[in-house]
Amino acid sequence: MSQRIVMPSMGMYTEEGVLTAWLRPAGAHVEIGEPVLEITTEKVTFEVPSPAAGVLHPVAEIGANLQVEALLGYILAEGEASPEDAKRNLAPALEPKDGPRKVSTEEEGHPAGTPPRASPAARRLAAKHGIDLSLVKGSGPGGRIVEADVLARIGRQRPSSEPQ
Repeated sequence: MSQRIVMPSMGMYTEEGVLTAWLRPAGAHVEIGEPVLEITTEKVTFEVPSPAAGVLHPVAEIGANLQVEALLGYILAEGEASPEDAKRNLAPALEPKDGPRKVSTEEEGHPAGTPPRASPAARRLAAKHGIDLSLVKGSGPGGRIVEADVLARIGRQRPSSEPQ
């Protein structure tokens, strides 16, 4: 019977992460606990272990931005067919099925009418300092604005005569 591989929660503040690498190819035999993929969140990059021994069947693609508990793939029993509707079970994914929007870290600003993607910590800091997030360059996964980006923007707004 197939075993689901899902985006784990790394704590109460982790809401999403980016699938950065499959460490084993599709169809590879894996053992329980063996690292099979890598996820990057705002604060950490970590390996996700196989929940069972069997054959790896990836579903999510590298670069996908996924919420906690989103389906990443399956571990199948030897000879077991992959679930027919695996791709349709990606409902918890944050990005459209055609893949995540690629954002250059060089890009300043955001498309008009769409709120910029930012971490909760970055949003709080920007609000505290009166920073317009649409003017901040995001350096996080997928161009997401992180706290360090807001701190860098605050540093640029300080008058040069202000003591540091």
